[in-house]
Amino acid sequence: MPLYTQWTPNTAVNTLVSDETGEQSVTKLALLPDGSTYYTWFDNRGGGYAVYIQKLNANGVPQFAAGGLLVSNNPQNSSLVDWELIADNNNNAIVTFTDIRAGGTINPYAYMISPTGTMLWGANGVALSDSINSFQPNPKVVQTSDGNYVFFWRIGSGPQKLALQKLNAAGVKQWGTSPIYWTSGTNENYDWPAIVPSDNGSVIVMFSGYTGSFISPANYRIYSQKVSSVGARVWNATQDTVYSLGRVSGFYTPRLFSDGNNGAIYCWHDDRNSVNLTTGYVQRKNSAGAILFPVNGTAVSGNTTNNHFTPMAGYMPATGETYVVWQEANSGQTQWGFYAQKISSSGVRQWGDGIPVQPLGTDQVVAYNVVAKDTAAVISFSQSAPANTNIIKAAKIGTSGAYLWSGNIVIASSVSSSKIRLNHIIMPASGMSVVSWQDKRLDNGGVYAQNINWDGSFGLVGVVNTGIVAQNFELKQNYPNPFNPSTSISYSIPQSGKVSLVIYNSLGSVVKELFSGSQNAGTYEAKFEASGFASGIYFYSIKVTGSNGTDFSDTKKMMLIK
Repeated sequence: MPLYTQWTPNTAVNTLVSDETGEQSVTKLALLPDGSTYYTWFDNRGGGYAVYIQKLNANGVPQFAAGGLLVSNNPQNSSLVDWELIADNNNNAIVTFTDIRAGGTINPYAYMISPTGTMLWGANGVALSDSINSFQPNPKVVQTSDGNYVFFWRIGSGPQKLALQKLNAAGVKQWGTSPIYWTSGTNENYDWPAIVPSDNGSVIVMFSGYTGSFISPANYRIYSQKVSSVGARVWNATQDTVYSLGRVSGFYTPRLFSDGNNGAIYCWHDDRNSVNLTTGYVQRKNSAGAILFPVNGTAVSGNTTNNHFTPMAGYMPATGETYVVWQEANSGQTQWGFYAQKISSSGVRQWGDGIPVQPLGTDQVVAYNVVAKDTAAVISFSQSAPANTNIIKAAKIGTSGAYLWSGNIVIASSVSSSKIRLNHIIMPASGMSVVSWQDKRLDNGGVYAQNINWDGSFGLVGVVNTGIVAQNFELKQNYPNPFNPSTSISYSIPQSGKVSLVIYNSLGSVVKELFSGSQNAGTYEAKFEASGFASGIYFYSIKVTGSNGTDFSDTKKMMLIK
């Protein structure tokens, strides 16, 4: 199996993160300040599930060993619960997950991994809880504005409660040996913890509350609270009620997103009118705790004949607006679609009943995300295909609701295979997105990723240093070849010098200068985008004037077929 060690423009291949024997599952993705990306997953290549991590630099080149770096092989249940990965301001990875190392019940642990793969909180991490006999799933973590880390998870049953703990950069607990426990004081269960950072070292948390059973909950509510840097409740003595109308399934996970301005965006769906139709809703609160949208949320659509499931949100600080995407389905759930909406700063829908990114039909969108930059949103989604397989698609939508990429929707992975989960980050400066997923193209699951540039293209942009050491002067054959509409050209220079990389047509005329200037020793990748060029034979030529007087030149042929 070939190992593509950079962002590839070939979406029929994608960038391999790890695809070892067995299953790589429950994948996570996090963006570092330097443009690198961390990937974590559960991996049963050795039998039981272990936790692995890989890091790709900004050019998509793996930084740890092939197949990933082992984080923990402590004993794990055969069934997995949710967990969390973030990257901090020092380019470290913070991972929190559960296992049964302390006995037969899962408990949460936290690890910090440096950019070079060092386990900074010890080989076995930090045990977050002092109670080993209670079932403790779904730990979450954020880095606070003062450089610490707050963890939030669920504990026990009958009734369920929540726990909070804070670690400093050295991995030392800041809120005592025992975590801070949140209990209802009644028979109300607390569930589905979520957390985002706020100001002055504080965090905003969200969770569900209900009586009865997980299968048939009653009196369902969605709560929120701001917690100070010392663990105190800020907004009031208990918690604020974001939603209180009761008609939500206990199996459903509400979603919480940062608004990038120390506030939070809340997403959920419910059947508040008891008409057997579900509608998605969105709420926003600022850092002071003020509710900015109507009480109990703004509906993502005014359509009253279809279902609107599982909304996901991305906030646009430049305009104060919120982008939302969701699954659309008819009343019988025999036709499925995928829609987008923009909501104003006061909670008013801007695009009617939503934009049909994928109109109602037989293909279902099974996983999706939306991220915002400047005044546009980039949407990624996994669309079902024949024989229980999926392909990954993406679109960029502007503030008017217009598509901004050629062809409207691009295909980020054309491999027809079973794909599970979909993660999506966007780089604030360049606007390049990275999506990752679990992919069963070879066996029970591997981890694959694809970059999507701000212009909707794939692969490396411009001329970038791949990080590979250059031993000799070399101009490599472009890949792919033949190509349409873009191809990548790689070259190596073992010493610094002046470099010229030029494209010629078959008549010998210069049609594109890819680079002209000084470069340090290294291996470089250049992308040639030929959307505006005619089919035919082209040549690319390099000339290097080395710093120690050694010169190099070479020319190769390539073919554009449209």
